[in-house]
Amino acid sequence: MKHLRSTPKDHAFFSVYAKLAKSVKASGYFAQVVSAFTEVGGIFAASLSILTPIFGQYAVYPSAAIAVIGTAILEISLRVTAPQAVDAVLYRRWQGLHRAVTIFVFVLAAVLLTTSGVLSYKNSKIVVDAVTITPQLDSLAVQAQQIEYNAEKAKLEEAYRADSTTIAGQYEKRIQATTAAYAGKIASAKRELSNIYNKEQRTGNSYATAKDQARQKIADLKADQAAALAELTSEQAAALAALKAEYKAGIAKADSVKGEALAAIESEYKTAQTDRAGTVNSYGGGLAYFTIIALFIFLASVILDRIHLKGSGIDETVELSQHDINPPAYIEAWQAIRERLQTTVRAKIAAFDENTPAAPLPTSKRELYDPTELANVRVSLKLDDESEGEERTIRIAAKRRPIGFFTQGPDVRQRKQNEGLESEGKSDEHNATVNAMVGNCDNCGKEYTKKVNWQRFCCTDCKTEFHARQHGGKPYSPIYKKGK
Repeated sequence: MKHLRSTPKDHAFFSVYAKLAKSVKASGYFAQVVSAFTEVGGIFAASLSILTPIFGQYAVYPSAAIAVIGTAILEISLRVTAPQAVDAVLYRRWQGLHRAVTIFVFVLAAVLLTTSGVLSYKNSKIVVDAVTITPQLDSLAVQAQQIEYNAEKAKLEEAYRADSTTIAGQYEKRIQATTAAYAGKIASAKRELSNIYNKEQRTGNSYATAKDQARQKIADLKADQAAALAELTSEQAAALAALKAEYKAGIAKADSVKGEALAAIESEYKTAQTDRAGTVNSYGGGLAYFTIIALFIFLASVILDRIHLKGSGIDETVELSQHDINPPAYIEAWQAIRERLQTTVRAKIAAFDENTPAAPLPTSKRELYDPTELANVRVSLKLDDESEGEERTIRIAAKRRPIGFFTQGPDVRQRKQNEGLESEGKSDEHNATVNAMVGNCDNCGKEYTKKVNWQRFCCTDCKTEFHARQHGGKPYSPIYKKGK
């Protein structure tokens, strides 16, 4: 889409105000940049305070993005809606749908102007505060004072330890000397007392008064010794107390010097903060008023430019191209990707369906059992060997037919019949050795050895044949009941 302007129809009007309109239009762009600058600072500060608890040190990047995008939306919208609002007044667009568009444009332009003005005015101090150097507490001076204080304190402690050690050594020597002097005197007095005792032994006389005097002298010497040692100890304690008081006075003086130095540094820091606050208030207020003036310059430039265009008879037209009518490129790209994806997926589904084999036909049901097989159940009887004269007992071991869904064929039936014959032959041989009974078969008349005394047939075939002949060809079955 191209925005075209025609040549001026009123050249005289155009020539008179062309230079003015151009200059004012340029100043309008400059004013909008100033307003955008203050808006960016305010939006960035607000976004940073909100996002810092969430993103921490990385909150600067999203805050900057939000500030730039928000300011761009505000200023670009203002640049578009303000000329439309002025044109609505100049061209009297009050009829039909023009009225609705005009009302919407006026409301939107008023909201954008108010938002821009409020953000610019309130955020001016924030911008000035951000660019003004923040005074810092002189940490080097504080560290220097702390180092000096620690050195002075260490010096006083060292002097106190040395002096106290010296005083303690001096008084220790005096105490030792005094103790030694009195020890000699006491030893001499004790020697005198011993001599008196020796004299009594030699002479046999009693010198009680002399002994009492000698004992009193020893007691007096001990008392003088104790008094002298106590006086020395008291002098030592007084000397140490005076030394400690001197040490504490030195520490207090060092603390006072340190406090005064730190107070001076703190006072200087607070003075710098006060000066900075004054600078921010002064320049921030000035910038706030300047942004309002810049907003008025922007409005004046827009109004003057639109009046100049109308007075010069310059018409604005819009030239459309095929790209303006067609859907956006990203929509066409999405549609192409969607078509390709649909075609590919559906082709794969169709190929998969063609390669899927047909479902098999249902199989016929099998019989659970063959009733005719029930006639082939065999029972083998064995007689236990017993001594003569005892009663013989016949024991029949139950033999169950397996239960299942498999239907036996003719081969299996024949094999089982053969097995039955073999077992009968073996049983006959065994029973012949144990006094077996001999009888004639009711079907064929053949002589055979009975397994039990009520046996009528020599084999199963004869029994089956006899039963079929008696019952009209119906094969024998153990479950057969007469009359049914």
